[in-house]
Amino acid sequence: MVVDAHDRMVQRVGQEQDDVLATLQLVQGDDRLEDRLFEQLVDLFVESLFLELRQRYRVNDVTRDAYAEELVGLADLCRDAGLLPLPSRDG
Repeated sequence: MVVDAHDRMVQRVGQEQDDVLATLQLVQGDDRLEDRLFEQLVDLFVESLFLELRQRYRVNDVTRDAYAEELVGLADLCRDAGLLPLPSRDG
């Protein structure tokens, strides 16, 4: 079975979401760690929204123009909510 880069990213984000959710239960009561994990979880949810939109385009659920329009709209909403840009994973 061939797994492409997009599918690997979807799997990685899903696994990271599961890991963060499980870890949140372990750090209950440590406000600093809980805050950091909630921030990480929000970042992962935002990333999954963009990946889901990309997947819809890849399987032809939306046209290229509709994809571009939804992408801009989603980015604007996230930016207005202070969710973009996402923190760098390199830093």
